[in-house]
Amino acid sequence: MNKKKLYNSFWENGYVIIKNLITKDEISRIYSQINDLLDISLNEKNGTFTSKNLDKKYLYLKEKSPKLKSHMYDLTKYCDSLIKIAGSQKLLKISKLLLESKTVFVDTPQVRIDHPKERLNLPQHQELNQISKDVITFWIPLVNISKKNGGIYFRPKTHELGHVKYKNSHLSAMQGGKKRAKIINQLFKRKEYRKYKNLAPNLKAGDAVIFHSFIFHGTNPNLSKNIRWIYISRHNSINSAPFLKDETTTLRIPYDKDYNLF
Repeated sequence: MNKKKLYNSFWENGYVIIKNLITKDEISRIYSQINDLLDISLNEKNGTFTSKNLDKKYLYLKEKSPKLKSHMYDLTKYCDSLIKIAGSQKLLKISKLLLESKTVFVDTPQVRIDHPKERLNLPQHQELNQISKDVITFWIPLVNISKKNGGIYFRPKTHELGHVKYKNSHLSAMQGGKKRAKIINQLFKRKEYRKYKNLAPNLKAGDAVIFHSFIFHGTNPNLSKNIRWIYISRHNSINSAPFLKDETTTLRIPYDKDYNLF
């Protein structure tokens, strides 16, 4: 896809999908560094676990020491394999093009680790509490996505609605929980919103969904026997970052702030 088509498709639909954006080698480096973190935590807690399977290691640590598992999870965002991808020229060229910004703020990348046979899903939401109004998210699975292991779903073109305010919209996706999920489902049953249908794309490891912060999106539960590993990073436009222009604002725009005012 050439630059013009990429730009037009993104702003028309609120998202684009780019196949094989990150390579098998880049995925392997992420897994290798997560494996190193797991080995340190497991040796600290129980040095007898010898499996080389990353999923088994992680789930064993989760069982033995939920706190160490949480520490390891939090530390993944500082692995240089993630930082290199977030700051790579291929991602920066895309974000600068789509955001029409010579410079972008790269938010801390992360790996989402969605446990197997876990019926927890992330309710539909918009990406608020960001550094700027215009933000793009790179959502890249490190495993093939299927109906069984779930994956991302979203409502194309909902970015054109801007910041949609409703009851509990000031809460994060996890804080809003099931109550907010019901509110949003009702919202999209209203006549003016019925045209915005959910889409769950088929994705292979390394494929990227790149979407605007105002796209309503969520994730389906992982009902498979394996962990769903996902790379995520966000690029913010400096052109719509109020922190640079208003000394009374905070670095991140509060959840209850109306983004449509910027």
